[in-house]
Amino acid sequence: MMTGGLRQTGLTLVLGALVACTLGIPACAQETAPQSFLAPTQVRVQDDEADKSGTRLQVEWTMPTGAERVDEFVLEGYRIYAAEAGEELVPFEVVEGAGTTETVVRDLWPGKEYEIQLSAVYLPEGQKWATDLKDPTKVITPGAVETLSASVGPYQPAAAWYDSAKSNVLLVALLYSMIVLLCFHFARRRETYIRPIAGLEAVNDAIGRATEMGRPMLFVSGLSGIGDIATIASMLILGHIARRAAAYETPIIVPCNDALVMTAEREIVHQAYIEAGKPDAYEPQNIFYITDSQFGYTSAVDGIMVREKPAANFFMGYFFAEALILAETGNMTGAIQIAGTDADTQLPFFITACDYTLMGEELYAASAYLSRNPLLMAQLKGQDYGKVLLVAGLLVGVTLATLAIFVAELQPWFEKLLAWLQI
Repeated sequence: MMTGGLRQTGLTLVLGALVACTLGIPACAQETAPQSFLAPTQVRVQDDEADKSGTRLQVEWTMPTGAERVDEFVLEGYRIYAAEAGEELVPFEVVEGAGTTETVVRDLWPGKEYEIQLSAVYLPEGQKWATDLKDPTKVITPGAVETLSASVGPYQPAAAWYDSAKSNVLLVALLYSMIVLLCFHFARRRETYIRPIAGLEAVNDAIGRATEMGRPMLFVSGLSGIGDIATIASMLILGHIARRAAAYETPIIVPCNDALVMTAEREIVHQAYIEAGKPDAYEPQNIFYITDSQFGYTSAVDGIMVREKPAANFFMGYFFAEALILAETGNMTGAIQIAGTDADTQLPFFITACDYTLMGEELYAASAYLSRNPLLMAQLKGQDYGKVLLVAGLLVGVTLATLAIFVAELQPWFEKLLAWLQI
């Protein structure tokens, strides 16, 4: 009987303790439940008005009161997740600083809808914020804890149809286009004057000299790739020389250091022989690839000049340290040499060792100068008139800036002008 009484007494105590805990009696509250990690709330997304290209969204959020610290963890920053509607969210960027409540999501596609989600990043107290060098959106601090908010969206970044801040660019583009169209209109009806360029005037003389001597010509289109503007200009010149060479049946040797350039130049020379009415005289083996090694190519071309002794050498395109080696070797063989390059560091060597040198923009003007094509002539004249307008604008700007310093009444007006021009 005593044993049964003890059991009843123990059961009574347990039930009493449970009732006391339920009623909130302090004797039972010796240990408190751990605080939970809080996530961002009230996430707001809107289009970034400062972005005219439609690639950014502005994100704002709120953190609940008391979220700065949870037990031994401290709120140190946030991660922004984004994805197209219906796809898996991926991290786009990290935002350091617990007090930050807004950021901008960049590098989005205009016209597409995106869902946005935020996470609060808690770090153990004493740990420093660290992100992966290869993936800056990844937090690599040991023990970091993230709490995700609910995703919001979809939202679509809006692109502006017209950027009023670039009205000056539109005005200049329209003005330049009108100038080129007017030049083309007049070039079709009358001959356009271009100042004589000695190096281009000598091209036909060099071709005639090679024909009279019964020796070939050598054409080098520089050492840059097919995408370089100087190489493109040199190939246009090659087309004119090849047409004349085909008419006189004078061989032209074209060694190349780029396979793509070789392919293009073979087509240019072949077309030139067809236009001259002598397709059977075309010899593709005269246009060949040597090597892409700078001085290996230079040595091979020097060997060709010594063995074949061409009567005329044309160096057109972009050159490097090999310029003087090529020009000196050609000078030693007694060939007439015409060079053209936009590499200002190599111009002194060509001027010294060659008979004629096209400097800078003269290389670009050569195709229009030699062909007298109305379209090319109009573009050339339009560029010249555009440069004249730019120089005139600079002179007017310098004059107004000088007057604004000495005349106080002009300063506000001049500042408005500069703001419109985005200077």
